Amino acid sequence: MDKNLDILKEDLGELRVYENENLAKHTYFKIGGPAKYFFEAKTQEDLQLALTTASNNKIPFILFGSGANVLVSDKGFAGLVIKNRSEGIKLVGVKGTIGKIGRGIKHALVWTTAGTLMNQLARFTINQGLSGLEFLLSVPGTVGAGIKINSHYEVEKEEFIGNCLSTAALFDPKNGQIKNVDRNYFEFGYDNSKIQETGEIVLEAVFKLDSQEDKGKLWQKAMEDVKRRNTEQPVGIACSGCIFRNINSQDAVRLATPNLTTSTGYIIEALGLKGQKIGGAQISDKHANYILNIANAKAQDVRELIKLIKVKAKNTFGLDLTEEIFYIGDFKNEA
Repeated sequence: MDKNLDILKEDLGELRVYENENLAKHTYFKIGGPAKYFFEAKTQEDLQLALTTASNNKIPFILFGSGANVLVSDKGFAGLVIKNRSEGIKLVGVKGTIGKIGRGIKHALVWTTAGTLMNQLARFTINQGLSGLEFLLSVPGTVGAGIKINSHYEVEKEEFIGNCLSTAALFDPKNGQIKNVDRNYFEFGYDNSKIQETGEIVLEAVFKLDSQEDKGKLWQKAMEDVKRRNTEQPVGIACSGCIFRNINSQDAVRLATPNLTTSTGYIIEALGLKGQKIGGAQISDKHANYILNIANAKAQDVRELIKLIKVKAKNTFGLDLTEEIFYIGDFKNEA
């Protein structure tokens, strides 16, 4: 008898809770073992019910968005995986002036659920003539995950999702409570936010965006970013985005990198590791901060490549590289 399974099926629906769901199907890496329990939240009500049920009954759980920026253990996850499929975007407020020639909107507030894809949010805001999030066009992942890691594109231009955040609703798994916070609560940094430490979960968010009269300029900028990413990064192959955070500017100066680049891709390439393979995993020969699943790779293969990079970076350049991806499951007996 499985008490946790009985609780989940009673609260979430007999036919909606799956056992031993293959998580490789739900990640960009196409890697990972099974989830003991699996549930798809299709609405905000579904999501809050699943989170509350797991929290109140002390059932280990983790929330999945689109499965980007994660590496799931080959052993899978011995608890409940909640896949957030609740999507929604709408305008909830505008600020401006109304004169003889019509309304001059300066700012607008856009509400969205955490399960909405960042790409969808970017398209919506561009079509509304609102600037600030156009750099998210074609970026993988959901809004909730994007806020958690403070998704970005051109860091030197301060293009961070957190810049435009106004407020958010958070679920606290420690007490099962929901609270509303403003952007200052997150203490955003590069690839970082406070909720990475607190474990709180974004349910929904409101962004404050500036009005842009010329939508064409927004689309042009967004498409230029997409074109550049497709040129510089691997496309059409299973991977999980950048593996490591970029190095800091002090280390770039110390190492006298070209144009003082902070790119960890440059560092890995300088170590001679581009194209390096272990098992079914390979360091991309297009952008060295990407690891590719080229032949049914295991999480163990990826972990060994990560360890190789970190050891060589430390021994050669005195760098302590930090992963950008999140680990899910049991990696105790892996590299």
